[in-house]
Amino acid sequence: MTFKYKILSIDGGGIRGIIPAMIIAEIERRTNKPICQLFDMIAGTSTGGILALALAKPHPENPEIPHYKAKDLIDLYRQNGERIFNQSLIAKISSIYELFLASKFPSDGRESVLEEYLGKDTRIEEALTEVLITSYETELRMPVYFTSNKETEKTSGLDFHRVCRGITMVEAAMATSAAPTFFEPFPVSTLNKINGFYSLIDGGVFANNPTSLAVMEAIIASKKKARELKQPEKKLAIDEILVVSIGTGSLTRQYEFDRVKRWGQAQWIQPIISMVLDGQSEAVGSQLDQLLPDADGDPKQYYRFQPRLTKGNDDIDDPSPENIEKLEERANLVINARTDELDDLCKLLVETPTVVEREKKLVTQM
Repeated sequence: MTFKYKILSIDGGGIRGIIPAMIIAEIERRTNKPICQLFDMIAGTSTGGILALALAKPHPENPEIPHYKAKDLIDLYRQNGERIFNQSLIAKISSIYELFLASKFPSDGRESVLEEYLGKDTRIEEALTEVLITSYETELRMPVYFTSNKETEKTSGLDFHRVCRGITMVEAAMATSAAPTFFEPFPVSTLNKINGFYSLIDGGVFANNPTSLAVMEAIIASKKKARELKQPEKKLAIDEILVVSIGTGSLTRQYEFDRVKRWGQAQWIQPIISMVLDGQSEAVGSQLDQLLPDADGDPKQYYRFQPRLTKGNDDIDDPSPENIEKLEERANLVINARTDELDDLCKLLVETPTVVEREKKLVTQM
């Protein structure tokens, strides 16, 4: 099987984003290539969306190359986690305030970190490879996809919107990571609504694992291009897509029946969020394992990297050095346990040209 398109998808998971950052850094180390030159699309939700944007951000002094290597983004979590997940004094001393009157964390620390990493004015359409970032609109009650592909932006539907032109990477990152109860919704200006802005929250509420969305997006874009060029061979078949999906850790924390049956609304708030996010991620992962024609073929079509967490390190908002160290240990366990599989993947990524590389080769041969 010869693959014609390569997708990297990164789950949401807050501070646990250090896990995919480390796995991606290992892929870059073994291939000796930046991730944006290995994949045709990088999709991400929440912390995964932040990583996707940072990996595709152009360098300010040379826009042909990426600003960051994946190993640089590990420090986003090591050094800036406490700035992002930083409770106000009143929230720390008042559980009633935290539960009923405000989000758990202010958004200014997160926005400041994102501006430092992504640049305040960097546009999403400047991304060095196509990115797909998920969010959800609370007033229209529909998904909003941030995309760097100006052509697919034109194909928004009645039940979803695609956004590209004029959107900054920081805006997309703030929207996709505005996790309910943790952060307040984030407004993004638009002409598509009478009030002039989208009210956006974390895309994890419907797509914490955005892999299936990314596959769909690639196929839709290829069909559109095939129609416009009147070249049916441009249309992607699902078995022509190489898919790499990286999670932020599957949860093992147990909620015993005798305990949860006594819970009221307040006790369910945080556990239900983690259950929804984790359940959705695992469901998409197992569905793709069955649905992709050559998921486990030779060459393998679908790679899913997802470490198991312990109940002590599954919180999405624990930036303590002790927790960061445990998360790094989980990432290293996966890297070491699946080192042969990573070697096979890296070889396949290097040997399979991206769409851009194939088109450049055709031009030079003309």
